[in-house]
Order: sequence, then structure tokens, then C-alpha cells
Amino acid sequence: MQSRSQRPDKPRPTDLLDSLAVRGHLVLADISGYTRFLTESELEHANGIITELLEAVIGAIQAPLKVSSIEGDAVFMYGVMPEEMSGQTILESVELLYCSFAAALETMVLNTTCKCNACANINTLGMKIVMHCGDFVKSELAGRETLTGPDVIAAHRLLKNHVKEETGVSDYMLVTQACVDELGVQTIVESWTPHVETYDDVGEVAGFVSSLPDVWAFIRQQREDKVVQGEAWLSMSHYSKAPPVVVWDHLIDPIKRTQWLMAEDNQVEGRISGRIGAGSKYHCAHGDNEMSVFTVLDVRTLDYVTILMALPGGMGLRYTDYLVPSGSGTRIISYAAPAFVSETGETAPDDVLEAMRPMVGDNYQHSIELLVGMADAVAEEMAGV
Repeated sequence: MQSRSQRPDKPRPTDLLDSLAVRGHLVLADISGYTRFLTESELEHANGIITELLEAVIGAIQAPLKVSSIEGDAVFMYGVMPEEMSGQTILESVELLYCSFAAALETMVLNTTCKCNACANINTLGMKIVMHCGDFVKSELAGRETLTGPDVIAAHRLLKNHVKEETGVSDYMLVTQACVDELGVQTIVESWTPHVETYDDVGEVAGFVSSLPDVWAFIRQQREDKVVQGEAWLSMSHYSKAPPVVVWDHLIDPIKRTQWLMAEDNQVEGRISGRIGAGSKYHCAHGDNEMSVFTVLDVRTLDYVTILMALPGGMGLRYTDYLVPSGSGTRIISYAAPAFVSETGETAPDDVLEAMRPMVGDNYQHSIELLVGMADAVAEEMAGV
């Protein structure tokens, strides 16, 4: 006679956990220097400063990433990313958490006139980010959602590491090898520092480390190149039900651009450290040996992208697509400057511009409508997760 525990119709606890498991991204953004800052500062001011910095990080979180819990000086987040979302989009959306923190920190330092220890020591605070991909189970405890599983434990263990001792970098992002493989960002992390940590209960965890202050410095030093409303020759506005990170991914990812531009192929030339950025070129094939070239002039992740499109007749068109969060969705606002003669840089004659306007406007209107349809479909899938 079989014992109850051996009966095939009685699932084991591990089977139940496996059936409930969700695979996604686990992110921890942790304020470093927190303990010393609190113990050496006036508590009231210190708590206010930490709260404001954590709110800056939380305000920068992009769906489908969401807060699981606030753990003292850290924000624990998770997200089930849409299938086929580009790794660059996901990685950069996490890097922006630090940029929001750094911007808030700089503003505090510049604006405070208080002489207390807390305000004087603001710039001793920093941030480290751990990013891991794995399985977890969502459950409810005392009315609050909690995450459990070995990968959740591993992500938290990684906050205690030897990165600073081995690299000299205080503010960093540590992305595990599991996450790199899942995101397909091997070319991006090639220039990062390989790192391995070993824990008694988790074992060996390999990953890559990047300097977050370098990311922030790169963004700040970029020269802005964007078409503003006052110089727009063409302008249009579209609304998508999808969050900004999804819409952004459709704007930037070459595979998705191929679809909404109704092309046959789309190859990227000139990636910077594995990323699409200023200077990169999309070579968009439309058949019959017809090739359109789109050159990225300026890109600010989740904010705007400015592109130079080569037009027939030796002309070019510079345009900027802006993303503006709107409720749970995104408004795409596009401004195009007047077409110009590529050789001279002079604006095309008025009669030429008027003749071009309907064709250029209708084509881009149709393309963005296709993009919105694709992004909305992803938003519907996300809603079902």
C-alpha cells in the first residue's frame, strides 16, 4: 500500500512551488553609506533626506518593473518583461534609477543652506544596484505581496559583496551572468568588469560590474540635438496604452522598427559599446535594392530620440520623437524640422517642401500608428501577467 506522500495525485511542495513560479528580473537599489549617515547625523533631517532619495528612485521605476518592498535603505523591485523586449532597453531603464538618485543628490547639495551634520554629509551617500534574473513565487502575507525563492535569496545576498574592494568603484551596478544571458547583452557588458561572489548558501554567482557615475557623467555631457515645437515643419501626436519603456523599445529596437516601418530588414551600424546611441545608423531595406538610412543624432533613454533620415534627391530630414508619460500609457509627440539639401545644409525651397509635406507626413503618420498598435498589443499581454 502506498503511503500518502508517495501517491502520484498528491503533489510535493516543491512541485507546487515550481507550478507557481514566475520568471523575471529582480532588482535591488541600495543606498550606500546609510548606516553611518544616520548614526552621525541629526535623525529628523537624515530621515527626510533618505526618504527624498528613495522617492526619487521609486519615481523613476518603469513598468513592468514594480516595487516589491522598501527594505530600510533599499528598494526591492521585480518585473516580468514582455517577450522580445531588447536587453538594452531593460538595462538602461535600470541604470536610470541611479541617474534619478544622482540628480536628486546633486540638487540637495546645491540647494541646502543648513549647516547640520545630515545636510553637510549628503554627498557621502551613494547607491549600488544589483540585477538578477531568475524564478520566484509571489504570495501574500499580512495583506502584502512577498517574493520567495532561491533567486530572491541570491539577489539579496549580492548586496553584501567585494565589488568596492576589488574594483575601487563605490557606486556600481552588478548584473549577474544569468541576467546577461537572458537579456542577450553580452556585447554591452564586454567592457564591464567580470566579478564573482561566493556564498555558503547560494554558491558561486558570476556577473559583471559597471560604474554608475560614468553612466551619469556620459548622459550629462551629451550635447542636446532635438527638434522643438517652434521649429517644427511637421508635428503629430499619438497615444499608446503601453508604458514608456515598451514604446521606447519599439522606437529603438531594430527588429521592431523593421515591422512598423514595413521594411524587409533593418541592420544597425556603429553601436557604441554594444548599444545603439548617437552616431548609430539603421540601414532599412525595403526591397528592389532600396535602402533607407536613419542616423541617430541624439538619444535620451525613455525621453526622446532625434534621427536624421536620408531622403531621395540628396535631401535629409531631422526629426525628434518625444515620450511623455500619460496616465498608465504614453504620448508620442513628433516634431520634424524642414527638409534640407544634404550637401549645403540649406533648407529646401518652399515649393519643394510643400510638395513633400503630404507624402512625408502620411508615411510617418502611418508608421507611428503601426508602432502604437504593436505597443498596445504588448500592453494587453502585460495586463494579463
